[in-house]
Amino acid sequence: MKILLFLTLFLVGTDALFGFGESKTTQGPKISLGREIGIPHTDEDSDTGEIVIPFNDPSTTTRKPTTTVPRINVGGIGMGRSTVDVRGFTSTMNPRFTAATKRLPSSDRHPSSGCPNRIDAYTFGPEYDYAFYESNVYKLSNNRIVDRSSLDEEFPDGPHQVNGALYDSEREILWLVAERSVYGYKQASGAWKLQSVFPKELPSSVGFTPDAAIRWHNKHQVLLSNGGKFALYDEYWNKSLMTGRTDSYFENLPDRVRGISTWNSQGNANVFTQSLVFVYNSEAKKVTGDGVPLGDFWRC
Repeated sequence: MKILLFLTLFLVGTDALFGFGESKTTQGPKISLGREIGIPHTDEDSDTGEIVIPFNDPSTTTRKPTTTVPRINVGGIGMGRSTVDVRGFTSTMNPRFTAATKRLPSSDRHPSSGCPNRIDAYTFGPEYDYAFYESNVYKLSNNRIVDRSSLDEEFPDGPHQVNGALYDSEREILWLVAERSVYGYKQASGAWKLQSVFPKELPSSVGFTPDAAIRWHNKHQVLLSNGGKFALYDEYWNKSLMTGRTDSYFENLPDRVRGISTWNSQGNANVFTQSLVFVYNSEAKKVTGDGVPLGDFWRC
């Protein structure tokens, strides 16, 4: 009897000594986000960029491993506390660090980063494309911003801000719309020069103040309003050839269009809204994908 009691006490002591029979939990390293782990945001003061959310990948334990992602705020977008089941990341090897990357919703970059946070107008041109934002003009080549200047410098004797722009390739006139005034420019010695017959006031048959000017795939020049109206327009004769509802003739255009690129042989063109770029197909009469933020499209 004494021998049996001694063996029992010895086994209990051995279990306690070597940890057998205990509940054992491995605690992963503390998770930190953003600058705490040395991952910078792409833009300091904007909603744009990527944030890397790391997940601990602990070694196998006797309990279901979890990790808690702390609350973070990026550009005003909060992510509440949540518990993530990381059993899919479990390994019997040494613990390793994995990361999941998520692009947060974004509208734009800050103008100081080289991209406008939105645009007021867009048009193609004979050599470069042009985007307008407040008093700035962005010159583009192959969808890359190559120069920025003031509106007064690029288009002298013109408006200080525009709400529409379009290049008439037949007459070689680039015309700007400021409220209800139209300014027409031609290039001379590599610079834009205001033509003597401009500015002109839009005729009363254009019963709205334009918010955009576009060239449709059939070469019609069109003034658009945010209220869903359009007018076919000839800047040389200063005449409106037709007016109507936008959705009756220009189906499935995105809201707040600010300009359209040249049309390619497949009937596609880039449609620029205030902050996004869509690809529109003239045969399908719709956009073919999601809108891309201006900064991503121009890679700046």
